[in-house]
Amino acid sequence: MKITSILAGCFVMISVLASSSCADYTKGTAMFQIYGGGAALSGRYHQPGVNNDEQDYADGGSMIGGQFLYFISDSPCIALGFDVSHADFDSHDSNELLANRFTQSSAKNTTGLVIARLAYPKGRIRPYIQGGLGAQATSLTLDGTPINLTTWSDTGTSETRRLLDSSHIGPALEGAVGLHVYITQRFFIGAEYKVMALFGKDFSPTANGVHEGLLSSNGNVGESSIGLMLGLGF
Repeated sequence: MKITSILAGCFVMISVLASSSCADYTKGTAMFQIYGGGAALSGRYHQPGVNNDEQDYADGGSMIGGQFLYFISDSPCIALGFDVSHADFDSHDSNELLANRFTQSSAKNTTGLVIARLAYPKGRIRPYIQGGLGAQATSLTLDGTPINLTTWSDTGTSETRRLLDSSHIGPALEGAVGLHVYITQRFFIGAEYKVMALFGKDFSPTANGVHEGLLSSNGNVGESSIGLMLGLGF
């Protein structure tokens, strides 16, 4: 009996969703959406003779963000708006980046972009493509600890030291593709895949890092992410 009731309820819900209309995107329509998911950072140190896999700035992490868009045209269906996001990446550990040092490198960034979106305006499933231009703030840190029975040469101790602690602000470019699925006339869920190019000055080591032979690293990095979203059109 319970199973029959559950199936009946699901059937009613599906029938309601299938029969309900979804408001088309038209000039003057606006939407707000929040999203979250996974992110990856493409950037590496440049230590001579070290395998590339040991030089990553960070491992994969998580990101959250929000977007607001306003449709300025019906045909083609174009919207302008804002996209703000923050990504925090897991530390990348290595025993080979620097000789006789265990290192942990981590990064995070925040971006704010003006975006333009070209969307399919009708139906329950609506794909879109998107581009953006704005600013970003990225920070990178690297900590090192002596291993293999070694110590810091200046003190003979073996505590963890900060070898790089650098940040910058610079321009950012975005490209994205996504898909919205309307659950009701106004409420939707969706997914978006986004890539960003983040430009900035090189990351510079601390005095301790220079003493260990750590070189300045390229400040231009890339970020890719895929996220799930909830949104509301109005």
